[in-house]
Amino acid sequence: MNAPPLAPRRLWWLGAGFALWCSALVVLYAVHAIGCRFAWASGSLRLTLAALLLAHMIAIGWLWHRFSLAMRGPGQTPISAFVHAVIVWTLVAALVSAIIALAPALLLTTCT
Repeated sequence: MNAPPLAPRRLWWLGAGFALWCSALVVLYAVHAIGCRFAWASGSLRLTLAALLLAHMIAIGWLWHRFSLAMRGPGQTPISAFVHAVIVWTLVAALVSAIIALAPALLLTTCT
């Protein structure tokens, strides 16, 4: 069992999807607060929020696509194959949780 160790730089990808999810949460709430404070029109504020959410979901989806199609090397160890699968599934979880948690907020009233 003298398999080469897994490169630590691969482990950073485990949090990439949820880092983008957190970014979407912060950006959406910040733009919502700014739009309400400066009395943006409801339609333009909702459109801006939808565009920002879509941009974040596209970024997460792009990462998912990139990692799901990544070619596995000929000398890939079982641990690196496992980490690859975990990265792909955390990206899926981040995309689904962005849809479930952030998209319904676009249906609420914008400012009161």
